[in-house]
Amino acid sequence: MIRVGVAEAHVIVRAGVRSVLETAGDIAVVGEASDGESTLHLVRTESPAVLTLGLVMQGLSGMHLIREIRQASPLPRIVVVTRSTKTRVASQCFAAGASGFVAKTSPAHELLAAVRKVASGGVYVSLPASRDLMLDVLAADGGLPHERLTPTELDIFLRIACGQTAAEIAGILGVSPKTVSAHHTNIIRKTGLGSDAELVRYAIVHKLVPDVAP
Repeated sequence: MIRVGVAEAHVIVRAGVRSVLETAGDIAVVGEASDGESTLHLVRTESPAVLTLGLVMQGLSGMHLIREIRQASPLPRIVVVTRSTKTRVASQCFAAGASGFVAKTSPAHELLAAVRKVASGGVYVSLPASRDLMLDVLAADGGLPHERLTPTELDIFLRIACGQTAAEIAGILGVSPKTVSAHHTNIIRKTGLGSDAELVRYAIVHKLVPDVAP
């Protein structure tokens, strides 16, 4: 049974999310929260394996709340459930520490799929019209961060995103671990992503690799 907490400011939406989860059979809702403070209390007292999270709430909310939740122990995996379908918002959520992103306009089975996927260690993204939104981001930013990488850096970036270690990458490419480390430093600097976990989330959000655990 997957233990899930529901954090959402709007009562009707919160009830709807709970109803969908409780009909699944393999999910138990262990508590609800309506603002930032009660969300942190829920995480600390009930220790849900997964937390569904609305982005807009009173007090601490959004990316700041996600980062705060990520410091809790045991650590819940976060599925953001929001009105936004913008790729930029999804990317920010993943960078902050979320593992799933579902639009409120998505069908119920998307929410269940997201909860199950992140509970098993995976990452889930549901973005209506994501291709069009990606084109908007490209037009606004003049390109994506990974497009700044050299072919070798991009190869190493994708290998890291697929879970290969520096030693494994060095062996495959026939270079020293020190060389891989130097490329890794350049990848972090050029993309602005602060950790390997963020590299993985970025690669999944932008569909550079298949879904893998972060």
